[in-house]
Amino acid sequence: MPDNKHIGEELRELIQLCRDGQEGYRAGAEHARDPELRRLLNEVSLERAKFAGDLESEAVRWGEPDVDRSGTALGAVHRGWANLKSALGGGDDAILSSVETGDEAARKRYDEAICDAEMPDAIVGILRNQRKPWWERWIASELCAGSVRRSIFK
Repeated sequence: MPDNKHIGEELRELIQLCRDGQEGYRAGAEHARDPELRRLLNEVSLERAKFAGDLESEAVRWGEPDVDRSGTALGAVHRGWANLKSALGGGDDAILSSVETGDEAARKRYDEAICDAEMPDAIVGILRNQRKPWWERWIASELCAGSVRRSIFK
């Protein structure tokens, strides 16, 4: 029988991670100079909001009646650092670097949850579907350099 408490804890962490990503991409969009980059960052922010909503529904289904809909303190610190780098002249490249760092951390956390033997198959399927965009962008970023890095959002 699945351990509902463990599943709930895992889902809470992933929800917070998605909310951090949502806010990080939104903040990046607010500071981006390139209109296309701004549009893409807003699009990914909305994607992360949907991911969080999907996981919140699963958390309720697994017995978590009061799901925290905020991000983490660490996520807020990361966004503050990204904003500072952008303000100090890092511009769009600093924004891209920050979201890539956040996405890599999220990808690793998703991998841990996907490999968790206690995680039900239905949730693992959701996580795999949500992780796919991160994986595709991460692979693309490994293959690209400089201003071409923008292709990670296509």
